[in-house]
Amino acid sequence: MERWYALYTKPHKERHVSDILEGKGFETYLPTIQVRRNGRRRMEPFFSCYLFARFDPEEALPGLRWTPGLRRIVGFGDEPAAVPDGVISLLRKRLDGMGEVVYREHRFEPGDRVRIRSGPLRDFEAVFDGRLSSQDRARVLVDFLGRWTPCEVGVDCLERLG
Repeated sequence: MERWYALYTKPHKERHVSDILEGKGFETYLPTIQVRRNGRRRMEPFFSCYLFARFDPEEALPGLRWTPGLRRIVGFGDEPAAVPDGVISLLRKRLDGMGEVVYREHRFEPGDRVRIRSGPLRDFEAVFDGRLSSQDRARVLVDFLGRWTPCEVGVDCLERLG
């Protein structure tokens, strides 16, 4: 019986794996969102390294596992974990209704005074320490109980002070 399954791909290979599987006759769903970075618009996968495919595991698994760019089929042990049709429908509905995601380029330098605008540290003043490996995370130093404490926050939560 055909059902939806989540597939885990190599980084940036979601579209490639989807194209190969569609060429083999599989129905696939690669959730994407429109993103604008630095004035440029493009479609990006909503889930990095994941996509969904509809197939019958008894018939498709032997050939499917050797798809270039595919790391594995998400599952428990050797059993692929089926994704309910309702989850796929909900994803499609929510992503279709979602507008463009805009990433602002934040140019903070170590030592900049910043204010945290949201989250558990909202309204705290801090000192920007540096970006973390993730594009949207930063380390700040917060003066908490007379001691400079390093904290990780989203870069979008920061605003430069004076």
